[in-house]
Amino acid sequence: MKGRSTRKVLAVFLASALTSACSAQQPSPDWNGTWKLDPSKSTYQGPILTISISADGEYRYDDGSYSFTFRCDGKDRPTEGNRTRACVKGSATTLDLTRKENGVKTNTYHWELSAGGRALTATATDFRPTGPVVTGQLVATRISGSDDFAGQWRDTSYLQRQADMTLRVDNQVLHISYPNAGQDIDAPFDGTDAAVHGPHAPEGVTYTARLVGQRKILTPSKRNGKALTQESLELSNDGRIVIYSWWNPDRPADKGTFVYEKQ
Repeated sequence: MKGRSTRKVLAVFLASALTSACSAQQPSPDWNGTWKLDPSKSTYQGPILTISISADGEYRYDDGSYSFTFRCDGKDRPTEGNRTRACVKGSATTLDLTRKENGVKTNTYHWELSAGGRALTATATDFRPTGPVVTGQLVATRISGSDDFAGQWRDTSYLQRQADMTLRVDNQVLHISYPNAGQDIDAPFDGTDAAVHGPHAPEGVTYTARLVGQRKILTPSKRNGKALTQESLELSNDGRIVIYSWWNPDRPADKGTFVYEKQ
């Protein structure tokens, strides 16, 4: 009788422990909703873009985490995988880039310099296989350089594009969208690489998601299959704050953070 009672107590204990362990891996429902960026509590002011032009006319764009080169000769030139990029320069102050995948147009970019060349506006359009065409705009001010597109530029519209965030989390997928940027991602918690969708989404960049307890999600990024940045989302205990952090694996102390408040 005593042995039977002991086994019953043990079974109840194990069931309770298993339930607690499973609950700890369930995401909190507080993740779901819309969030507003608080720039005063955040530690990132927007990326610096560098555009250079070689003596033989090759352009290079570099924002610190993503770079590519192109020539404005109107030709579809191969990039990564089955993608191509073509550029046409309409004038001294405008150029147009077209990106294709398997010969199908996926993105266009119109760059335009202001009078005097102090501001650069890049209007991007994302053509999706299904759903609406999405357009976004990047505005940058010149830091250095004085001629053509060449020089360093501060992306002054970055915070505005990230100002609103929508999160939806269940047991299987993390959904993040930035309505002002027209950008979104659906990253499964099974470790599958998920592409970023949107007008200014960089080529070849993917994210994975891993739930670490109820209130923390790791979202490391890759570019063409190689590690790019470590990233995380952390939810406060009261469910009112989300802190999004990112850092280079080689420079963990150099961390950027966005602080979002629930709306």
